[in-house]
Amino acid sequence: MPDDDWRQQETTIAIANDETGEWQFFTFPTWEEARVAVNVARSEGKAAVFYDGATLPEPPELPMPPEPPKD
Repeated sequence: MPDDDWRQQETTIAIANDETGEWQFFTFPTWEEARVAVNVARSEGKAAVFYDGATLPEPPELPMPPEPPKD
């Protein structure tokens, strides 16, 4: 089984609707198509997340936020 089979799984995303404050859900046949839709929504300033379905096999490395200054 190839390592990228997870990319072919049906994937649901959620995009925040600025007008109603509710989330809209969209299902795509593959993770790649869902990723494109998430990126487009984010580029338009909308909140968008992967909701259900395929996920990255390993979470991406995220830098730790700086610690707040101590008083």
